[in-house]
Amino acid sequence: MPQETKKITQKSGIFRRIGLYLCSPGRQFTIQSAAPTQFINKNYDDSIQEIKIVGNDLPDNKSIYNETNKKSIGARVFDSLTDFAGSSLMFLLTCAILIAWAIAGGVLGAPDEWQIAMQDGSSIQCYYSDSLLMRQQQNHCNRLLTIIAQLRSRSNTFDKLLRYTQNNNPSLSLSELKDLAEKIPEDSVGDAANLPTENTYDSICNWASDAVGSLWALIIYMGGIIAWIAVGHSLGFSDEWQLYINTGVAVELTFTSMFLQNTRRRHMVYLEKCLKCIQRTDIDLEILLRKTSGNNTPNPIVVIKPHPVSRSIRVIDYYGDVIGTGLGIFISICVFIAWFSIGNVMSWDDNWWLILGTYTGLVGFIDGFVLRNVYFRQDKLLDEQFDVLIDNDKAIFQYINLYLPEQNKFKKRAFSERLSSKMGDVCAHPLAVLFSVCVVVGLICVASGMNWNTTGQLLCNTPTMIIEGFLLIVLLHAHNMSNTNRRVQMHDILVRRLRLLQYTRMITGSEGCQTVDELNLFGIKEAEKKS
Repeated sequence: MPQETKKITQKSGIFRRIGLYLCSPGRQFTIQSAAPTQFINKNYDDSIQEIKIVGNDLPDNKSIYNETNKKSIGARVFDSLTDFAGSSLMFLLTCAILIAWAIAGGVLGAPDEWQIAMQDGSSIQCYYSDSLLMRQQQNHCNRLLTIIAQLRSRSNTFDKLLRYTQNNNPSLSLSELKDLAEKIPEDSVGDAANLPTENTYDSICNWASDAVGSLWALIIYMGGIIAWIAVGHSLGFSDEWQLYINTGVAVELTFTSMFLQNTRRRHMVYLEKCLKCIQRTDIDLEILLRKTSGNNTPNPIVVIKPHPVSRSIRVIDYYGDVIGTGLGIFISICVFIAWFSIGNVMSWDDNWWLILGTYTGLVGFIDGFVLRNVYFRQDKLLDEQFDVLIDNDKAIFQYINLYLPEQNKFKKRAFSERLSSKMGDVCAHPLAVLFSVCVVVGLICVASGMNWNTTGQLLCNTPTMIIEGFLLIVLLHAHNMSNTNRRVQMHDILVRRLRLLQYTRMITGSEGCQTVDELNLFGIKEAEKKS
């Protein structure tokens, strides 16, 4: 190959890699995972020896999750920071800082500098919180999808092995199998299907989460905004009047964003405990079926494909990925360095302080709509996959003529909950994201016409911060509803697994078949002690 041609090829390869890197954010990808297979060896003494799985296509026996995509060191560090930001320590530290700031304001007489310091501090914190919330949101969705794929994987194995067990059981006829299934009471698993309990701190935080994310909280929030508007005339609609609402909303944004991160982290930890209980039951059922059938075929890999997206949604996902990765953090660091570098030129005056709040306020305004849009679509995908898992389980119960345990039905939601949910759906619409961009462009034009003076910057800060605070409450409400739904689904899955295990023990005449009171194989109390 000529030297010039070789150089052109190398350059095109570099440009191609750069292009792929720039286009990678927001790209949809497929989740592939399989449940850990419990391979058995049936020895002469009829004992079972579990063999650990080795391979990249299947998860390790000691882990619930299968991380198919290896993450870079930077991604792992970012995930650790995201996890730490949602810890109870960080939330309590934030509350302590807010209390100390309030006390300082009372002592100093609430000067303007005191208010601007809170606004800038809150703007920086919320700006980073948006990135961490997006990262946390994406990680939790991927983990839950991986879990569902593994549950479906083992469910497919149960279906195959139960059919084999029924068809090749010489001791019982089909009519006898049906009679046996009908003899198992629908509520036979009883209290064995209880999920792990939460401690007092978690219970209090769950109550607070329901309160902060309720419609009443939105009404109180909007009532405060209306009261602020009402006193505007008496204060001459001055800059001081705008500072008041900016400061109040800044406190709300700081508290709500940190509380949302902490709530998501706590709820995901709880769901993991529930899934460990389900996994223990699944493993016992799989071992029993493999021992009976002698089948060591690995659990199949289940593929979950993403929803097809339009170009507008692709743009939203691209932006969401940018703010939810190290690239977004890098951009923000560059902005903060540039802001600090011009401080001396602007004599460190009020306008200089407001510049940062203006920038983070405008960006955070768009981030709030993007967060809600991405969360809505991810939650919809999770609901669809849980429905697929339920349908798989129903097919198994129907084939073996076993009563399907009655699923927990959600109580009829109150009007306030339905209205709050509807508002969340409206805020999650792609047009709402477009609306946020148009508002930001309009505010930039107005502020530019006012030469970016104090009033112009406050005009950019005030409406965006008010709406961003509203969106965080809406997002917390959506998360609370989704978490309640997930807990009910986990309980129903556990009930079905326990019932299948009880049925399998009866038809196989397995030794050590336990009574209903002993059916709590995973031991809720023991699980709590270990955790």
